Amino acid sequence: MAMTQDVDDFLSMDDEDPTTSPAVAEAARVALERAGDKRGQAIAKVRLAEALSLKGKAQEAMAQAQEALDICEDMRFEVGRGAALAAIARICAAHGAGEDDAELGLDSAQDALRHFRKIGVKRGEAIALWSSAQMECAFGTPRQAVKLASEAIVLFQDSGASSLEARACHSLADGYLAAGDTRRAAKAIERAMAVQAAMGDKTKEAKCLHTLATIELQSNEPEKATELLGKARAGFKAIGDYRAEAMVMDTQRDMHIAAGRFVEAVQIVKETATHFHDAGDRGREARALLKLSELLLEGGDTEKSQKVAEVAANILVEARDDEGVKQAFELMGAIKHASMKREMEVVIELNSGFMHVPKHLIVDPGLNKRIQQSYGEALQKSLF
Repeated sequence: MAMTQDVDDFLSMDDEDPTTSPAVAEAARVALERAGDKRGQAIAKVRLAEALSLKGKAQEAMAQAQEALDICEDMRFEVGRGAALAAIARICAAHGAGEDDAELGLDSAQDALRHFRKIGVKRGEAIALWSSAQMECAFGTPRQAVKLASEAIVLFQDSGASSLEARACHSLADGYLAAGDTRRAAKAIERAMAVQAAMGDKTKEAKCLHTLATIELQSNEPEKATELLGKARAGFKAIGDYRAEAMVMDTQRDMHIAAGRFVEAVQIVKETATHFHDAGDRGREARALLKLSELLLEGGDTEKSQKVAEVAANILVEARDDEGVKQAFELMGAIKHASMKREMEVVIELNSGFMHVPKHLIVDPGLNKRIQQSYGEALQKSLF
């Protein structure tokens, strides 16, 4: 029982859990370090690594996980060693890109699996299998990822780790998607959703609905996707998660764009901007307005596109969002260019009966540079 409790201390946390904040995890680590609690420091470092990884800070996450591994090896803290190895594998799976990351992640996952089987800790074995599944999905073979995730799900279910069972179902779905099997991927997410519903977790249940919708889109089932997206939006709205609801709206927008439904796409982006405005999130409201401006520009309405971009730019200036302001002014430059191009086209059309204009303008990249070089060479040879 003691070893199982040790593993529970190391369980990776979810991004919905406020304790996954890197600041909170770092505060816990510092407190344990001051208290001289080496075992507690190792646990805190693994948790901090997970929190940093969830925030996309891969290098910092890897450093914390490696330090945790070193502490556990020095202390001969066996469960901690396995947990740190599994964490390293998950970080590589989430953020790795090259051969070195693949080798480190796969080796760490296999070492964790052998280690937990050796010391006989089933829940740790399940975590290692789950970590291996993520690595195989990212760098290995989808079929092996499906096999490992399925084994992890069984062990998590047997040990009563419902939250991790649901997360392993998502990894199973990833494996099926990588293999091109959308139907089984959907079944895996439906199982995860059933687990979340039984736990009463409305947020994750709504997330499952959103994920199911994206799978149905990949399966070319737009009607099913539309229904699921509506349910996901309603779910997030009911719990007051306006950001997650907006993410669903973005998927609706992309669905309309992919289907060539320009009017519907513009409408949903307008709704998104209003949605953020009502929530008091001016920064995201401005970003939504920039997207609206881009769509209007693509539709050829440069006048409206310019007006919307100017509103977005003003909001971003007030918010001191330098990157956003840069994007807004770049967009306004593109709008000006498109407007001038259209004006030229109109002039050409009006005068088409009086002059000959090539259908396609001749563009010769580097022409000016070559002329300058030739002129310079001529000067050197005293040709002028």
